[in-house]
Amino acid sequence: MSKSLSVASVVEKNRISSDTPWLICIDIDVVNPETSALVETLHLVRNSDPIQFNGHEYLPAPLDIELKEEAGNQQSIKLSIPDYSGAVQRYMQDYGGGVGFMVGIMVVNADNLANPPEIIEYFEVVSSDSGSYTCNFTLGAENNITKAFPRRRQTKDYCQWRYKGEECGYTGALPSCDLSLKGANGCAVHQNVVHFGAFPGINARDVSYG
Repeated sequence: MSKSLSVASVVEKNRISSDTPWLICIDIDVVNPETSALVETLHLVRNSDPIQFNGHEYLPAPLDIELKEEAGNQQSIKLSIPDYSGAVQRYMQDYGGGVGFMVGIMVVNADNLANPPEIIEYFEVVSSDSGSYTCNFTLGAENNITKAFPRRRQTKDYCQWRYKGEECGYTGALPSCDLSLKGANGCAVHQNVVHFGAFPGINARDVSYG
C-alpha cells in the first residue's frame, strides 16, 4: 500500500471485506483549553482485540469514521466512538466539550506492528456532541491562528505535565496528583519535586511564555 494513499481512501477500502490486515489507530490528545496543557492521550484501535504499537496499548473500539465533503467547504471527518463507560464523555465535560483536542489517525499493518504507520494524518476537533453512549467528533485541519504562541505557558503553581507521563517521571503507588508543588496531593507529597512542571521562582502575578 502506497504511503501516498490518504486516510480517506483507507477508510473507504476498509468498508469492504479484505484479507489485508490494515488497522486504523487513533490518538486523542486531551488538552486543557485554559492552559493548553496535555492532560492525557487516549489510544484506540478499530479492532476486536487490543494491540501494542509504538510503546502504547491501543484498546479495541468499534470506531466509525465518516468522510464529509460538501461543495464549497473543506473536507472534514466525523469520528464516532462508543462510550458505554462514559470515560470519553467525562473528558468532554471537563475540557470544553473536546473542541481543540488533537486527533492523530494512523493506518498500521497488523502483521508488522514494529514498523512505523503506513499513513498518519493529524486533525483538530472543531465540534462535538454526545448521546446514546456515543461521542461524536467533527475533525478538521488544525487552525494555527487559534493556538497559543508560544505554546507553553510558564506558571508559578500549576504543573503542566500529565501525571505519570514521561515528563512527570513519577512511578510510585499514589493514584493521583493535584498538580501543585506543595499542595495536599502535590509533587512534594509524591517526593517528585525535581520534575515539577511549573516555575515557582516567577512573580506570582506574572505568566511567562516560552
